[in-house]
Amino acid sequence: MDKKIIITLILLIVGLGIGLALDQEISSVRPVWAHNVQWLGEKPDNAKSIEELLWFEIAPYKTEYDIVNISSKGDANEMRISVIARSVDSEKPDIYDYSYQNNELLLTGYLLEAVPQMFRNEAIGIALNDKDLATSIRNSGEPSVKRILPKTSEKFYAPKILLSVTWKGISALVDPDERKVVQVWREGGTGK
Repeated sequence: MDKKIIITLILLIVGLGIGLALDQEISSVRPVWAHNVQWLGEKPDNAKSIEELLWFEIAPYKTEYDIVNISSKGDANEMRISVIARSVDSEKPDIYDYSYQNNELLLTGYLLEAVPQMFRNEAIGIALNDKDLATSIRNSGEPSVKRILPKTSEKFYAPKILLSVTWKGISALVDPDERKVVQVWREGGTGK
């Protein structure tokens, strides 16, 4: 009986080791928040290494991406990469543009609107708590809400994720953690 227990333990340990190794290999390629990744058009030979770089660059805002579409133009050494990521929690996608050269990824632009409705409404509410702003936006329609990445937001406030709430002619930069408007821009100049 002791032999059966020892053999069973050895098989369990080996099985667990193999399972963990396979799981680690899968998770290093694709994070858990990216459910479906598709390359549009011809997939480059170095797609796996590009994806590994992308997973350090892109991330959803308090949700998960249901689908991530990646497209590229150029050759394996120099290309432009576009990423369009969608979430079931938002009607709008996140869009990232990159330049890929010498095995390095450089963010060249982004438009991040995949903000879940709950956080979108929260950002609008924070912006409307600013009385001066609230009186300025009467009859301005529905605002757009976009996520601002830390590298951009540090130019205006601090290196952290902020939300931009924009109506026609006026935009408020909102710190969702501090629950405050940190800067306001108006058509023709800044307000705060």
